[in-house]
Amino acid sequence: MLHGLLSACNLVSDKRAEDTAAPAPLTDTLRQWQPAGEPDAVILGLHSFGDYGAAFEALGPYLADHGHLLISYDQAGFGDRIQQGQWAGEEQLVSEAIFQIEQLYERYQRPVFLVGESLGGAVAILAALEVPDKVAGMVLAGPAVREGIRLRYGWNAAIASAAFLAPGYLLTVDRRPDDPHLADHSAQRLATDPRVIRNVRMDAYWGLIKLADSASDRAPSIQTSSLLLYGGKDNSVPAAGISHLHDHLANQGEYRFYPEGPHLLLQGPRWQQVADDILDWIDRTPH
Repeated sequence: MLHGLLSACNLVSDKRAEDTAAPAPLTDTLRQWQPAGEPDAVILGLHSFGDYGAAFEALGPYLADHGHLLISYDQAGFGDRIQQGQWAGEEQLVSEAIFQIEQLYERYQRPVFLVGESLGGAVAILAALEVPDKVAGMVLAGPAVREGIRLRYGWNAAIASAAFLAPGYLLTVDRRPDDPHLADHSAQRLATDPRVIRNVRMDAYWGLIKLADSASDRAPSIQTSSLLLYGGKDNSVPAAGISHLHDHLANQGEYRFYPEGPHLLLQGPRWQQVADDILDWIDRTPH
């Protein structure tokens, strides 16, 4: 799977983990984009692996301008909550998403939409399965799923072995400020923002693989309305995984394919088209 969930970031070198910064509390990383009045829809944004809550700095204001509230936060182990490069674990990632869903549900007295990009899509799937009555719908942008990929379990064995033998081994992520697959502002942010992860521990990578497997394995149980988004230039999440997820969502989901779209669709050059499709779907979905 080394050609899979992280390959779009171009892993180019290695070293040992050095980050010792104390992580911030979850509540200190909340970001929100408020509409002028009472929100028509309440949306929770869940960012991708290596990124943090600022991933929604383009989508958030756009949705707020159209009457919707978007809230994001740094998921455990990312952004201002980096835990010495350690993987926080599926249980913590999912439980924190559930906590935020429940908080928003109580405050606004309505089900919450989830927008998850890559890793965030896997977290959205697992959280929605736990509190389906509190989730109005899910937007899954290039979600981290792995069902049906060739040699899936062989890759798992290889990565698990590497994580066991050298958990602190670091893979350096190449993030170019002029990456043509990203919008200019996103490429600059991902390349220069110190809160974006560029050195991935091997055990964290294995944690990501296991999370994607969990989302894939539980996907057949999804009953939540969903919008699945996928780019033709996605070199991180294999098309087979998306195809199987599409099949599972067929009775309660819609699908959008962007032939020139990258893995990080919300950060891509055509993010505005993606945002338009998200807005249209939210407006048409009962909430």
